[in-house]
Parts: sequence; C-alpha cells; structure tokens
Amino acid sequence: PATARRWWIFGRVIDNFGDAGVCWRLARQLALEHRASARLFIDRPELVQRLDPACGQVAGFSLHPWPRDTGDEPPEIGRQEPPDVIVSAFGCELPDPVRRMLAGAPAWPRWINLEYLSAESWIDGCHGLASTKPSDGAIEHFFFPGFTPASGGLLRERDAVRQGPPPDAPARREACLRLYGFAPAAGERLITLFCYPDAPIEAWLPALASGARPTLLVVPQGVGGSAIEAFAGPLQTGCPVAIPGSLLRIVRVPFLPQRDYDRILALSDFNFVRGEDSWIRAHWARRPFVWQPYPQEATTRRIKLEAFLERFVSAGSAGGFACAAREVAVMMRAWSGDGDPAGAWLALERADDPVARAFEPWVDSLLSQPDLAERLTDCVDRRL
Repeated sequence: PATARRWWIFGRVIDNFGDAGVCWRLARQLALEHRASARLFIDRPELVQRLDPACGQVAGFSLHPWPRDTGDEPPEIGRQEPPDVIVSAFGCELPDPVRRMLAGAPAWPRWINLEYLSAESWIDGCHGLASTKPSDGAIEHFFFPGFTPASGGLLRERDAVRQGPPPDAPARREACLRLYGFAPAAGERLITLFCYPDAPIEAWLPALASGARPTLLVVPQGVGGSAIEAFAGPLQTGCPVAIPGSLLRIVRVPFLPQRDYDRILALSDFNFVRGEDSWIRAHWARRPFVWQPYPQEATTRRIKLEAFLERFVSAGSAGGFACAAREVAVMMRAWSGDGDPAGAWLALERADDPVARAFEPWVDSLLSQPDLAERLTDCVDRRL
C-alpha cells in the first residue's frame, strides 16, 4: 500500500531555491500525509535547511547530499533500504549506482520523472507515458504536474489553502508584526514583489506610487536589484521607506523559510510571483497575483504564459468576471515584456474588487481536483 512505500527523490538546484523547494514540499507531504519513508537526495542540502530549518524533525523524512558518482556504490546509497519508487525531479540525471538499480526494468523500484509544471494542453497526452532506455532497459515514467484532471495535478498540502475570508486589519497587523517585525499601517494595503531580474520594475514603480491607495510594498532581499534602490533610495532590511510625494512605502525583508513566505502571501492584498513554487503558493493564498514565467527564449516564455492565461480567463469568464480576468491577463503579459506595465497596472487598479473575485472560480476549480502527491501515490499503486 501507499502508506508503506519507500521513496527516494533526487533533485539538483539549477539557479535558485525553486527546484529545492518543490522537492522538499513533495518529500514532506509524502512523509506526513501518506506515511511514506521519503529520502531527499539533493546537491545543495543546505538550501532545504534554509527553506525549513525544522526539516530534520519531520517524521519519515531524511535529507541526504547528492551521492558521489563513482564506480563503487557510495555509502550514502548502499546503507539505505532499497526504495519502492525513485523520483528524478525536473529531468535530473540519476547517479550511476541508482541507474544500476533500474537496469533491465525490474518490477521495483519504479522510476518517475517529475517534470516542470505547465498549463500547455500537450502535457495531458504525455502524462503517464513510459520510455524504455535503450542503453540499459530502465523504464522511465513521465509525470507532468498541471491544471487539469488528466495531468499530474499541483502540490497542495492539506493545510496549504487559506481558510475563510482574509484577516481583518488588526489581525493582519498583529500577524505581520509577530512574523516579520513590520506591518502595514491603518488603511494600508500589502503587496509582495517576487520577480526575475528582467521584470519591468522601473516602469511599474512610478505607476504604483501614483496610486491613491496607501501601499506597503514588501520586497525580499536580492529581488529587484538596483532598480528598487534607484527608485526608493537605500533600504535597510525590516525598515519601511516612504516614497516622497506618494502614499507608497517599500520594505525589504530577509530570506523567509517557506512556511513564513506562504503566510505572508495569504496576509497580502496582492502578490507578484514567479517560476513554479511561489506561483502555486499564490493560488492557495487565495489572493490576486501576477505571475512571471521563468526567463526563456521569448517565444517559449510567451507560449507558457498564454497557455495559463487561456485557462485562467476562461474560468474567470465562466464565473462572471470576464473583464477583470482580461485586465489581469494584460498585466501578466506586460510584466513578462509584452505591453505597457504602467498602463496595465493602472487599469488593474481601476478594476479593484472584481480583480480579486476573478481568481475565485479559477482556484475553486483547482481545489476540486486531487493534489499532486495524491495522484503520484495513486499512479504508483494502481497504474504501474
């Protein structure tokens, strides 16, 4: 049964915390919610410890460095009880000793390649397909996270989704002060900014500052580069800076463990997110957001964004919020380099409440589906 499975998850960090974050969330959920033994092998284990300083206290989970690729079986592999399932996250090449376990297509362990998340329609047809490696006969099963019932679903722990309405102003202020040492002032909305270096921050910040709503913009350390300081002046972590002639304040925050970052998304009025992990967390925060896909060749990036926007706008339109959903789509395109981010933001500001409500039917449609870990364990137990 799934509750007795032994999982080995392998991941490599490409250029940020996102890959490590997805691997850790999956391993943690398998251990806590599916009573599995989940071992995460990763080339930068210190990043997982930063994402969750208490990761070593999760029952059923263990963190391991990437095995040495040597001719002899590394001790970090040889001492472990053989797994039932091996997951190679995002197409990473498995260590040679692990590949030898899979040679000749043994009944167990099963090998699953956990792909990157995409809203593109073609993944439904490829999800679950198998490929036999001609070099050694190992069978790789492709698992595609996605937004449809035919895909692999989305990472969503049982406690991931914000329950009930957003906290009122006093409760939010108290929560922010307790967690981060700062809080929005009375009547001040909270916006988080997490983006890639090519985001059009220089064009967007003046538009944000010209607004009539008092705003506290929260920017993680290292995000925004010199564009933030060029606009706001020197920033000290945890000390909001007021922008002269506007109702805008900007504050930098230190690196936040995953659980704290998830909380601030849920406490905010609007979130700018990127990549994969923060993108999905913005959904479960049930707050409006703008997503920036991972930087790639322009056409590839546009295809990924448009695939998501087509699904999002369709859900918003079906829920009665077609105009607001389209305004969100215009802003997301502009944020990824296709349009005027200042004008798109001002149009979004004018839409106001319908924008937040445009996300509701979309997120509700996703919550009606099984999550990724549930589908993954079902795939192993029933289909393989």
